[in-house]
Amino acid sequence: MDLPNIIMVVFDTLRKDYLYNGIEKLPNINEFCKDSNIFPRPITPSPWTVPSHMSFFTGLYAREHGVHEDMEHGDGKVLEKIYEYSNENVIKKIKNMGYNTIGYSTNPWLSPGTGFDRYFNSFSFFSSEYMNIEEQNAVTEYKKYGKNRYHAARNLILSGNFKEFTKYYKIHKRILKKKRDMDYPFMKGSDLIVDHIINSSIESPFFIFINFMEMHEPSASWEEDRDDRRIKYLDLAGIEIIDNNKMQKTKEGYERSLINLDKQFGRLINYLKKLNIYNESMIILTSDHGQAMKENRKFPYYGHGNFLYDEIIEVPLIIKFPGNKKLKIFEGNQNLVNLPGQILNVIEGNIDDFLTKEEVFSESFGPVHDIDSLVKEGILPESINIDTMKKNIFYPRKAIYKNKYKMVLNGLSGEIEEFTFNGKDAEIDRNKEIIEELKNELYIFKGTEKFII
Repeated sequence: MDLPNIIMVVFDTLRKDYLYNGIEKLPNINEFCKDSNIFPRPITPSPWTVPSHMSFFTGLYAREHGVHEDMEHGDGKVLEKIYEYSNENVIKKIKNMGYNTIGYSTNPWLSPGTGFDRYFNSFSFFSSEYMNIEEQNAVTEYKKYGKNRYHAARNLILSGNFKEFTKYYKIHKRILKKKRDMDYPFMKGSDLIVDHIINSSIESPFFIFINFMEMHEPSASWEEDRDDRRIKYLDLAGIEIIDNNKMQKTKEGYERSLINLDKQFGRLINYLKKLNIYNESMIILTSDHGQAMKENRKFPYYGHGNFLYDEIIEVPLIIKFPGNKKLKIFEGNQNLVNLPGQILNVIEGNIDDFLTKEEVFSESFGPVHDIDSLVKEGILPESINIDTMKKNIFYPRKAIYKNKYKMVLNGLSGEIEEFTFNGKDAEIDRNKEIIEELKNELYIFKGTEKFII
């Protein structure tokens, strides 16, 4: 049996609603859907990149593989956890089956040396800001003079270090010109990846993993050259509120970025067709998480991580199977933790729905960033009340979706943070039996973890 080529494309930070409801603006993805299966209710297991991708590669939830943030350190220990992980991995399995395993990424969390490149025959990283190695190193170097380019330039001038100022000014001017030429921030390196694939000779059978960062912030000019962590946490703390005008520009930029991604995805698909390998390939289009844009929630929020809002954990999932076969999608929710199982079954010739389950979970474990370190580095002000924010905002959360119901629990108090039916708020007092059923499911799911149900 000939093994099918497999291409897994992750549009990092893409919400389900922006893709599914805006498909008419995306001619290449729209055409791709004619040969594919559109899954209606996909849920990502985690609200940010690292734990979600680890689930995609292992078939395990974050509490099982352990590579996730925590209350004390946020993401501060995550790289260590990636290095230490040595159990299930679908890349290892298919490599042992004879697949040529190739990775491409514009996300620094998923780059050579992080541990995510493990078991890939090759893994290439392209800067989402269109910087070469010299420029990336220069950006890292000048941060020792200030927390951003403006502070660094000011401090260099005030100290009389004009030689260093001139050096970094020239490099920074070159970076800015390159970004403008490439249409940054609405393009973030997807063109470089597609160019590389088109100009490469790849031996079949292959598994290609791609992470595109176009949908990730910044999505508007007001966000450029600002630390996105500072933006989101100062807004949550009520110190610097993101106003409606800025948020509207961000939404417009987000849509513009998706249109650009559609063009690059179309180039990739046309290349596969030109090689006459499109029809018999398995092509997965999905996302690791979405993006909240200050919707009317308990904590109006811009970004991802920390929360389990629908706009963050409901993501698109479109799969083209070998032979362009259509399958019967079962009633329920699609569990992206089952992606490795779906891939392995297709390799074995079994094209059925292995993704849909009656109940699906998603989880977060505290602040997604190491907030204490952000204060020490001067990214956040010392006046920000970290302990209060952890207690009142960044507590662990678990979500369960079952039979169109969704419930999110606060892991410190057991309080119900969210309870909905078919995406709309439902009354807790009138659904006590259902809530108890959902709590029982969450209790089983959490296992021995210290999480109050």
